[in-house]
Amino acid sequence: MDFKPVLGPDKTVESEIVPFGTLNPAFNGYNQVNNLLFTVAQRNPNNGRPFSNLYSSFNLPAANFIVNSWDIEWSSNALQDIENDNDVVVIEIPKNTYGELIDGRTIKLTLPHVTGGTFDCYSSYYSGTDASSDPSDEAEYFGHTSALNLGNVPSIETPSTNVSFLFADQFGTPVNGGSWADGFTTSNPPAGYPDGTTDFSFSSTKVAAQSSSGATTGLDRPIGICYLDKGFIVLTSTAVTQSINWSAGTAGPSYTYSALTQVTLTDSSTTFYSFEKQWVLNVMCRAESNEFYFTKNPTAADLNPTVNSAGEYNLDSVNKPVYISEIGLYDSDGNMLAIAKPDKPIEKYRSAPAYFNLKFRF
Repeated sequence: MDFKPVLGPDKTVESEIVPFGTLNPAFNGYNQVNNLLFTVAQRNPNNGRPFSNLYSSFNLPAANFIVNSWDIEWSSNALQDIENDNDVVVIEIPKNTYGELIDGRTIKLTLPHVTGGTFDCYSSYYSGTDASSDPSDEAEYFGHTSALNLGNVPSIETPSTNVSFLFADQFGTPVNGGSWADGFTTSNPPAGYPDGTTDFSFSSTKVAAQSSSGATTGLDRPIGICYLDKGFIVLTSTAVTQSINWSAGTAGPSYTYSALTQVTLTDSSTTFYSFEKQWVLNVMCRAESNEFYFTKNPTAADLNPTVNSAGEYNLDSVNKPVYISEIGLYDSDGNMLAIAKPDKPIEKYRSAPAYFNLKFRF
């Protein structure tokens, strides 16, 4: 058996996007979750109710004396209503229904209305870029450091806030016109992905939210915040939470908004695009000229080639190729790490090289 070391430049590691979700049978990426679980989180951490500490978990202003910067930064901009809401509703997106991240542009949330029927909410960004999360300063307050503040160009793969905001026409259409539903579709992959189109592109189909710190008019005020890597949507607007038909919950009509802690609503659903990041190890295996033209395959004896001292048949001596049927990778101690087998044997003459690019996905 012949061994040849793999040199450093012949080993590379890269990442690739793998869509997660099977809602559209034509391609992967979109998913829909029905019968969502709702949890009421209250601002007072000492009220004796379960889930009262979720305000701080979602970077919401638990109290002014705890989050002193809230009034300074947000008291007069698009997020000012959040401070006035003493109850928020947390909606869980089960972990097994999305990949590494939910694309923040693509969320549609359907909720049962208290007067009958349903109403829809849609996600958008304050900084309209074709990225997987909102890179605005508003989003950074609730999530991680923005890609822009990290010195990067926001994209699908660029680390960023992992946050987007939720809006609903019923509680305020976009100040720039149109509808928050504009651009929503499950027919094509979103802009920025492999095989993506212009769908969900802020330059083409999506409406970006408008906000200006210190302004009092011309603002798009969110009704909720989406935590894209955690799988939670937090409804922060009292107008929205009081419009939900809580009697549609599986716990029964005796549950009201002020009394419930957790309930599943059968008329609720959310739709979104999601992906996983897959790591790919590329290993280039090179069989150069004047290499790998011996074989120990006993069938080669019928060709009457010369034989070396190791008992290997020199097929070049009869102007015949060897056939490579598998390639093994070994560590420095000779332990096999992986083996690759082509769909058919690959011929190699002594005078010609043969190259094999092996890919290992994790």
